[in-house]
Amino acid sequence: MSYHCCYKIPMKRNDHSDIHSREHLRHLTRVLWIDQQIRADRYPNSPSIASHFEISNKTAQRTIDFMRDQLRMPIEYLAERRGWYYTEPHYGLPAIELTEGDLVTILLTEKLARQYCGTAIGRQVETAFGKVLKALTSAVSVELQSLSDAYTFEAGVTTDLDPDLFSRLGQAVREVKTVEMDYFTASRGELTQRRVDPLHLRNSRGEWYLIAWDHKRRDVRDFLVSRIRRLDVTNQQFAQPEAFDLAQYLSGGFGMIRGKEPIHVEIIFDEYQARWIRELSPFHATEEREELPDGRLVLRMNVTALDGVKRFVLQYGAQATVVSPPQLRDQIRAEIDLMSKIYGGIQS
Repeated sequence: MSYHCCYKIPMKRNDHSDIHSREHLRHLTRVLWIDQQIRADRYPNSPSIASHFEISNKTAQRTIDFMRDQLRMPIEYLAERRGWYYTEPHYGLPAIELTEGDLVTILLTEKLARQYCGTAIGRQVETAFGKVLKALTSAVSVELQSLSDAYTFEAGVTTDLDPDLFSRLGQAVREVKTVEMDYFTASRGELTQRRVDPLHLRNSRGEWYLIAWDHKRRDVRDFLVSRIRRLDVTNQQFAQPEAFDLAQYLSGGFGMIRGKEPIHVEIIFDEYQARWIRELSPFHATEEREELPDGRLVLRMNVTALDGVKRFVLQYGAQATVVSPPQLRDQIRAEIDLMSKIYGGIQS
């Protein structure tokens, strides 16, 4: 079963697990964003596409090739602007052919995004999704409604966001403009004034973080967006920090906790817990796993900070053993000692 909307992309029907279908859907997501960027006269190019979707320049170029060669879209590269544009100014996207699997993907993305963005941002997501529904036929709308009854999500607890602040921050990232803000540092309980160059917005476990160059610290730092109390976007444009690689920066930390120098971590899960760990996707970009003859599982990775790893290990209790580094073993031992003082005198 398929439904027509506003552009035709060849997909294998009723087999959304097919690798070609997934790749076409990824292309579609990028195509819609690139189209929006072109219409806004932003002249997208491979680096800007790669940065937005956190993909390689080569993968970004494949989407451009897909638009030009398969969709026959009238795009050309303008050297003066270092980006792509439409040779036909009034060009409009043709029709999309959506399979039922595609509709499920759209629906699940909308539901998940709404719950993970926070209440205020969720309202924006709902409004945007309403615009998508208006572009679809009534048959598709009815199908989405019936599919909606079949899926629910229970998202983790997240902080609420100011939709206006979030929107202006996103605009500052796109327009590479320096911002000034009042930021609450929870660890010290202090409100400080910061001047930063916003590089990227990252959602990790439902929370939005701003990755930015901090003028005071002279370094790239992470800021929890919900802790920004005031935001002013200046007219000053900035240049990207030299040698800053977003993909490398993101892969260094564990969650959004990161440091400077890489640290090798090795954890052994006992035979019982290993059954569940095997079912989970990798916890870290550098992760390697080794099966032991007795059913245990070794997990190795290189991170730049240990606080996040400590919390990760503690959730598995005695079923996870840290082999290295020694400082992580010491941190966990100290945490256990503190917990023992709290609970040691409690009678069962």
